[in-house]
Amino acid sequence: MRVLPPKGLNNSIYLNLNHFSQHTAWAHGFMHNYALWLGPVLVAAVFVATYTVAWWRRAPRAAALLILGGIGTIVALGLNQVVGHAAKELRPYVAHPNALVLVAKANDYSFPSDHSVIAGGLTVSILLVLGSGAWRRRRPARRGLPDAEAKGGSVPGVVKVLAAVNLVVGLFLCFARVYVGAHYPGDVVAGYLLAAVVVLAVSLLRPFAYWAVDVVEPTAAGILLRRRGAVRTGGDPTPEPQLGSAPVGDPQ
Repeated sequence: MRVLPPKGLNNSIYLNLNHFSQHTAWAHGFMHNYALWLGPVLVAAVFVATYTVAWWRRAPRAAALLILGGIGTIVALGLNQVVGHAAKELRPYVAHPNALVLVAKANDYSFPSDHSVIAGGLTVSILLVLGSGAWRRRRPARRGLPDAEAKGGSVPGVVKVLAAVNLVVGLFLCFARVYVGAHYPGDVVAGYLLAAVVVLAVSLLRPFAYWAVDVVEPTAAGILLRRRGAVRTGGDPTPEPQLGSAPVGDPQ
């Protein structure tokens, strides 16, 4: 198939943006690099930075949720190949041989875009962590009382900034893939939405991921989820008694 519906919209936006590309030669070098490798690297770097914040802030549940998002993105990339071979949409420069193409022409199918799958999957993964409540900390049990979820533990401001940055960087990557002539607009929209749906579906495994955190965190492998010093799931280190003070519950 030469172009998937909506054919008119796909063709018109592609040709208009390609016309714009022809008149912005000063941006060709940057857009070539961004659409090819720089955009995906930046999206992945912000994702890793978010994971690092979760690890450093001793929020293993947030780290586990990000790992689920990464797995969902990989699953979406695999599913993307199945969808592409089913749709069999040819690259836009096949239907428009006079179009300006700023990257090497590929022989694979155009729909959906692999790059937009990466952008959508990793961005949605970070957005999920924002509203998940995975940043809450547990209070240590005291005087026989059970652990309780603390009321605090709001999302760090730096994570909100990283989420906004990844959203902008990811959407610009989708734009760049059309700008360089490699995809129709529908290709990047479909890839972004496909990844978002798959990541949301995988995130339904959150209870299992949290259970795995409770099992893994006390072991040596817990260092992968949070830096040393935290002894409870998602929580604070147990305070050490001060010099000269008696242990809680012991007679003076």
